[in-house]
Amino acid sequence: MKVHASALTLLRWLAQRESASVSEMTASGLMSSREASDVVRYAMRNGAAERVGTGTGRGSARYRSTGVPLPEPRSTTVVASFDGLLRAWGIAQDPPELPAVRTRVYQIDDGGQENAGAGSRRRSDS
Repeated sequence: MKVHASALTLLRWLAQRESASVSEMTASGLMSSREASDVVRYAMRNGAAERVGTGTGRGSARYRSTGVPLPEPRSTTVVASFDGLLRAWGIAQDPPELPAVRTRVYQIDDGGQENAGAGSRRRSDS
């Protein structure tokens, strides 16, 4: 979202000029060189800015605003989901209930009965 907000600032700044290079954007104190490069690329991808000349040196290419508004940023948070991939691979999302042939439950009863020191063991088979 920071790139979107910076792009809006840059487009307002560019609207007051015929064109500008990344070096001029940086020299104006608008933003750092790296941020200006990222914002210009973002604006160009969305059709809000275009290159008007190819400079010979680094940072000498000139850009101008096209007047096309930037699209609104996405308001929903994207949550990664692997459900489609799991289905494509045939992996069950909910593990199947496997029948248990025989189960045993051991419980130690320490209820203070006759053999309080030894404890008693109960076994149940199902």
